[in-house]
Amino acid sequence: MEQRLWSALGWFLSVATVCLGLSACQTAVVSPTWTIPPGVSTQTVNGYPLAYTVRGGGPTIVFVHGVLGDYRYWQTPLSSWTTDYRVIAISMRHFYPEKWDGKGSDFTIRQHAKDLIAFIESTGGPVYLVGWSYGGSPAYEVARARPDLVKKLVLIEGGPDLRPAPPGVAANADQIRRASYIVKYFDTGDIDGGLQFAVDDISGPGTWSKVPEPFRQVLRDNAWTVVGVGREVIDKVTCTQFGTLKMPVLLVWGELTTPRLQQIVQEQSKCLPQATVVRIPKAGHASPSMNPPSFKEAVITFLRR
Repeated sequence: MEQRLWSALGWFLSVATVCLGLSACQTAVVSPTWTIPPGVSTQTVNGYPLAYTVRGGGPTIVFVHGVLGDYRYWQTPLSSWTTDYRVIAISMRHFYPEKWDGKGSDFTIRQHAKDLIAFIESTGGPVYLVGWSYGGSPAYEVARARPDLVKKLVLIEGGPDLRPAPPGVAANADQIRRASYIVKYFDTGDIDGGLQFAVDDISGPGTWSKVPEPFRQVLRDNAWTVVGVGREVIDKVTCTQFGTLKMPVLLVWGELTTPRLQQIVQEQSKCLPQATVVRIPKAGHASPSMNPPSFKEAVITFLRR
């Protein structure tokens, strides 16, 4: 999460608001009770007004952000993609622009996947699907449950954690542990203290100190999501289950990422040996933002293959 991670957040102000397609135009509209920024559209999915931006023309790529992020994460990394592709960046349920307070029981991978399925159906699908970090988990679930909607799948240090674990250990034990610490900060009103713990725990010690103030606000906008991902106890995806993915898969990791995240990608590649694996140089967990040219080259080469 260096400065480039959230650079040019204001870019989205120039994005045109359009209808995704005929089915989207015909969907009964649910009006959000929160403010939708200029240039951002909403599509009602499962009774929720999902925010998104859309740019460019050509084959459709849907990009799914990670925890503490939202559609804004993709605006700068995708700024040069629009000549050849129609790039759609969504904000999942309870992420900005909603001002979520951490309450409710519908912040789950299953619900996010259901929303993503409905959203892709509204585009007319199938699409290329890209999931980064936490966003890789609902993206994987969509690819597993509805392969007819996903032409190719890209997972960027996200998706199922296939590392060996003792019996009875939750598949998202790291997120549960992290959330148990962070909620103590949030409950006392210390949002920045909780975010510092979260960011450093995910991307490495000292990362929070490098995040400029304007971009810290983006993290604050999504603060409770890092607790939300630790409230759900998810079942372990087996190596065999992961290996049954039917579409071409690209696994991406950053050269400077943490050992834990690198190991997750390595285990995924063992279980899906036909997958393409690419390392993004001079980048950590946030490789799409830390090295946009290399990330673009890796993904577009894969999509065109």
